[in-house]
Amino acid sequence: MKTASREFVVDGYNLIHKLIPSPSASPLEQLRLEMEKKLLSFQRKNRCAVTIVYDGKGSAREHSSIIPLHIVFTPATKSADQWIIDYVKSLNTNVKKVTIVSSDDEIRRYSEAFGARCIKSEAFALKLGENGTSAPLSEGKRRSGFGKTIDKAVRGEPLSDKEVAQWAELFTRGKM
Repeated sequence: MKTASREFVVDGYNLIHKLIPSPSASPLEQLRLEMEKKLLSFQRKNRCAVTIVYDGKGSAREHSSIIPLHIVFTPATKSADQWIIDYVKSLNTNVKKVTIVSSDDEIRRYSEAFGARCIKSEAFALKLGENGTSAPLSEGKRRSGFGKTIDKAVRGEPLSDKEVAQWAELFTRGKM
């Protein structure tokens, strides 16, 4: 996948729940590490920066166990959602070089209002699966015709009413 964005800002726990829809008995740290490895592969393939933002709940620390990913754990006084919104607001003219990965409507509304590109975590998780950097969301086969709509979503292009209806039907039937 080629991308015009120079940086992807990922709502960390939001994406974890889309990559691993059924919480396992694995410790949270292990789930984060698994996702970070997938994002590192994505970063290398696309030659872009990736920032992952987690709710830190009091552990205001910024570090990366996998360099060169930029990982932020927010302080107790600020949620990951608010950190992402504040970050987008601070970018001014560079905001068009950023893609926000989150399924949170509030984050996407603010980010798009300031000019950032947005992609839902579900679509991004599917794209990671297509590139061989993660397991698909389910073990069942995906229909081949949906690849184009995933690509459009990743590029931030709107889907047609027909494409939205196809996805809604697919998710309603639980085929993903």
